[in-house]
Amino acid sequence: MSETVKGFNLAAALAGVSKLDTSGGTQRIEYIDIGLLDGDPRNRRDLRGLEELAANIELLGLRQPLRVRENPDAPGRFVIVSGHRRRAALQRLVDDGEAEFARVPCIRDVPAQSSALQELRLIFDNLDTQPYSDAEKAKLAARVEELLYLLKEEGLEFPGRMRDQVAAACKISAPKLARLKVIREKLVPEYMGLFEKDKLPEQAAYALARLPEDFQKRLANALPEAPSGSAAEKVLKKYNEGWRWEPELQCPDGKSCKRGDTFLRRDCEAKSWESFCGGNTCCLECEKAKASYFPCERMCSKAKAQRKTRKDEAEEEDHKRKQKAGRKYQKETQIYAKRLLPAIDAAGLPEHTKIRWRYDDFEVAVIRQWAAGEFNDPAGWYETKLTPQKFYDAPEVARLLGCTTDFLMGLADDFRPPAGTEQPPQDGPAPEADGTEAGEDVPASEETTQDVSNLDTISDDEPEEVPARRIRWESRGRTPPEGKTILTFALNNDGPAYRPAIWKNGQFRSPNGKQVLSGLQYTQWLEVPPPASGEEFQLDLTSGSPPEPSEAVPVGKGGRNGAERSPRRQAGTEWAEFLPTWMPGGTFPREPCEVVADFRVSGGTGRPEASLRRVCWFDGMNFLFKRHSSKIDAECVRWMALPSVESDVSKLDTTEEECV
Repeated sequence: MSETVKGFNLAAALAGVSKLDTSGGTQRIEYIDIGLLDGDPRNRRDLRGLEELAANIELLGLRQPLRVRENPDAPGRFVIVSGHRRRAALQRLVDDGEAEFARVPCIRDVPAQSSALQELRLIFDNLDTQPYSDAEKAKLAARVEELLYLLKEEGLEFPGRMRDQVAAACKISAPKLARLKVIREKLVPEYMGLFEKDKLPEQAAYALARLPEDFQKRLANALPEAPSGSAAEKVLKKYNEGWRWEPELQCPDGKSCKRGDTFLRRDCEAKSWESFCGGNTCCLECEKAKASYFPCERMCSKAKAQRKTRKDEAEEEDHKRKQKAGRKYQKETQIYAKRLLPAIDAAGLPEHTKIRWRYDDFEVAVIRQWAAGEFNDPAGWYETKLTPQKFYDAPEVARLLGCTTDFLMGLADDFRPPAGTEQPPQDGPAPEADGTEAGEDVPASEETTQDVSNLDTISDDEPEEVPARRIRWESRGRTPPEGKTILTFALNNDGPAYRPAIWKNGQFRSPNGKQVLSGLQYTQWLEVPPPASGEEFQLDLTSGSPPEPSEAVPVGKGGRNGAERSPRRQAGTEWAEFLPTWMPGGTFPREPCEVVADFRVSGGTGRPEASLRRVCWFDGMNFLFKRHSSKIDAECVRWMALPSVESDVSKLDTTEEECV
């Protein structure tokens, strides 16, 4: 029989040693009763995974016969050379009543006179039956080397180096065999036990084994767990460079530093990208002990106390900063709370009533405390509460407080609805003019019964309805109103251009009235009505791009000021004749359009905030400087949608009329 293992031909090596094995013959498979098969006491493999192997044999049958030899100490019985796990799995099947597996197919091995050869054959036959760990390979290599030396003493000659023959016999590379030998011979017992239990990787074991024995034991005592392979290699490299982790440092009290093993542990636990300490820097001076994030966990107690002091000081400064910012938010909240109290009192809301405002529900009692200046720690305040314009359901809040939405938006100072628009109480029927409730029967009497057939149904005292002044794009031939802010439009080679101006004393002037705008080029103009609050703003209306042409919406009943409501446009907006409405920030147009908007901008160092007005484009989500341009990040205070510009100037009404 010829056995070849990675260049190592066992039969060829034994060919010249006739005294070891002179028998010949072909191999034959014969069936032997399982009770006559004995295990070899020299078998080093444990019998794991028998359940899975037994199930596989039961399903597919025994695919590989056992290799056995005659037992010299018990005639008629056989010793297993290869197949101990297969025999144990077959025995399980037999014990479970599967009698057909009691007869086991076996190959009877050629008897050998040398026990070393028999054991070597046992090792060869079991190499592929189950994987070996690194520790098992190290033991196996040591035993194979012993057996080959025994065979050599018995007369067998091996060409080349013995290490190469052992590596080929164990099916591992020569360099790996050399590493395993170093581990087997030089690793201290504290780490060898972990290596044999497969809890210490070969990389770490090989690096540790090349350290002196006393230093290995020092590591084992200093570390709760074995170092990783990369950490062990770094320690070995530094040790070869002269590092010993024995610091020559002095503490502030003059005593010598005795934390060498702590430094050693710190370096073994360091991340792969972190540098080693080595005990060369005092913890009080080390940057890792001062770091705000991921500081060294092995710093001394003095460094920990120092770091805690600095951390507490930084937290105190941060708390003061937050308190300063929070006081500003609280003062602003107090102003808004005082502003709401008259409406709350007029509505007669109980103290526990909650008012929905943006993300939170605020109780009336809390709003009263804020109005009185009663607040908790200002460091916990990150924004102003009760800010106008910032809530989800303005009509619902207005109904609850009995005020107008303009008041909530900050566009009006009086919370009371205009005369004639008061809503009836929500909790019951509205009282009639005579003091009775709606639906209540009024008894007939001489005082209450009268003929109303001839009464005039229109009261003489009822004020006549004043039609809303319509503001639209006017032709250049129309004279602008005196002293009113207007927006001019011209289409030039660079696209649409807008400029603000004031018509005063027969000439155009800048919005502040200081500069005469001579030679102003425009084709149309539009009056920009002031916001309801009457605030004055710095004007900076630069060029934008007009909205897409849109079909005119007919004027009729149903919308604000008589404008018919469009399903996609804001009520009161129609593009033939425009009824402008300033809308608060926090709300948005219903579709992309050109708008004139006021933005809150910083006044710079030492200067207050200011509002900047400009023409911009709303793309459906954000306000842009121009169409297809960049986003405006400033806070929008208010905005007003602009009607589309009539491209055909000839269609504009040029009849001169009084502009008020």
